[in-house]
Amino acid sequence: MCTSLTYEAKNHTFFLARTMDFGVKLEGRPVAIPRNYVWERQNGKEIKTRYGFVGTGRKLDGYFFADGVNEFGLSVAELYHPNEATYHDSKKPGKLNLAPHEFIMWVMGENKSIAEIKENIGGVRLINKKVSLLDDVPPLHYIITDSTGESIVIETEDKELVIKENPVGVMTNSPKFEWHLTNLNNFLSLKPTNVKNRQVGELTLHPFGQGSGTFGLPGGFTSPERFVRTVYMKHLIKQAANSTEAVNTILKILNGVTIPKGVNIKDDGLDDYTQYRAVMDASNKIYYFNPYDTNSIFAVKLTEELLNAVEPTEFLFEEELQIQFMNC
Repeated sequence: MCTSLTYEAKNHTFFLARTMDFGVKLEGRPVAIPRNYVWERQNGKEIKTRYGFVGTGRKLDGYFFADGVNEFGLSVAELYHPNEATYHDSKKPGKLNLAPHEFIMWVMGENKSIAEIKENIGGVRLINKKVSLLDDVPPLHYIITDSTGESIVIETEDKELVIKENPVGVMTNSPKFEWHLTNLNNFLSLKPTNVKNRQVGELTLHPFGQGSGTFGLPGGFTSPERFVRTVYMKHLIKQAANSTEAVNTILKILNGVTIPKGVNIKDDGLDDYTQYRAVMDASNKIYYFNPYDTNSIFAVKLTEELLNAVEPTEFLFEEELQIQFMNC
């Protein structure tokens, strides 16, 4: 399970961010895919990417990405959508037939903007194809933003891809996206200021202390709770002035939905935990990566060197806590 959000700084730079919460160790790392990279679909047919991009990926049968930003700032993250996502069982002539986990490669490699996705998505068909790492077909939906700051969610309905406008810039997991928007109506009383004293007969009721306006803010790790909590944080947190402040601000929001190991156990006994957090700068084409075992933030900027490389570039990192002593 995962949480994602869009963000705009005061200088009008736009971002997409996410937590990657999963039980199976994914062992992903930042990978840059160059322009004109040829990759093979699971049906054996090849595609040449038009545009380069960077995101967290892993090479299995081919590269498998969970998120990323391309050279035009188009940013995407795929999240689990259990009990909701449905796919076709067979290919259709005249369509680009993709496995659900391959769709993200098409989004970043073939489109400059959300406007282009809206024009092109009718030619795409998602087929039931397993990911070798999981030996299963991942049920997915997708959140996308671009350099204009527009945000959409793409889900399947009756096996067909459907684009949904995202007025709050947040996405988690099941149920369907519009259910989450409706559920926000249950939390109209939430506010950052304290509630006022109230007289009941001769008794004066008063808050116990600071934060009484947030009473009822969901605190668990279910998808609906994370959705409400992220919307609240995103729309009330002080707006960052620039890109660097924005990354820090976004990570503060994600702190509220970051899952430590051991507090959320799946039915199969595996820890569902936040394996990494990612922030994608759609304006400056920078990918920020923060893995679980370190406080370090690693960044990759899409340069012409990366975009014109012959092969993908994988970036290694040290996953250990960094501590700076002040007296030695």
